[in-house]
Amino acid sequence: MKLYYHSTSSASLRVLIFLSCRGVPKSKVNLVETGIEFDSRGIPIWTIPSDDEEFRKLKTNDYKALNPEGRVPLLLLEDGKKMTQTGAIIDLIDDLLEDPSPLVPDDPFLKAEMRRIQWIVAADTQPYQNIPFIIQAMGEWGMKKAEPIKHPLRKHFINREFSAIEKILENVSGKFCIGDFVSYADCFLIPQIRNALASDISLKRDFPNVNKVWENMLALPNVLNIFKEAGGIIQPIVINEQKLKKYV
Repeated sequence: MKLYYHSTSSASLRVLIFLSCRGVPKSKVNLVETGIEFDSRGIPIWTIPSDDEEFRKLKTNDYKALNPEGRVPLLLLEDGKKMTQTGAIIDLIDDLLEDPSPLVPDDPFLKAEMRRIQWIVAADTQPYQNIPFIIQAMGEWGMKKAEPIKHPLRKHFINREFSAIEKILENVSGKFCIGDFVSYADCFLIPQIRNALASDISLKRDFPNVNKVWENMLALPNVLNIFKEAGGIIQPIVINEQKLKKYV
């Protein structure tokens, strides 16, 4: 299997953290980092690396030829089948492994709580705080002009959904989101916290339970190393400032 990802993508980091915490060997899932270019708005777009087999097959570096959604990550199976969306990718990899997943609680209610946190991040937080969404809101929909990373709309959605997660964690968290063992919920939440820190969200003051999970995850050397390799514990926001200024 091959996983196409980019280190600046928080969705990609969900899967990388899952693979590491699940102990999936690199021989099982080959990691391929996409290239990066910028559209006329200054927003990053992904490209197929020129040394990748799919580039030779498709005869283009247009990533949409590989994934029409245009998003990372993408899982390419040995038989040519493709899977997108982080939750589906993680579920598929886990199902293809022989042993039961230590990242999924046995208790049905706790498993549902894990899923709830996952989807609050993936469905209710990430899309509305995403930099391309904020840039489009400024450029096309008359939204207030402000620094995209710290835009009031972005901070609104982060604060709103983190407040919900904070309440959930009061009842189910231990060291991590669900008790004292890493689960899918942590794999989803931690990259989102990394995004939030770039927006000057006061994690320790406003979200102590979320902060506890964050600090305990960073105490895991494998997780910390993923962030270090991806540019640090605060997400670097990659945009073309010159194109962005012209667009908005």
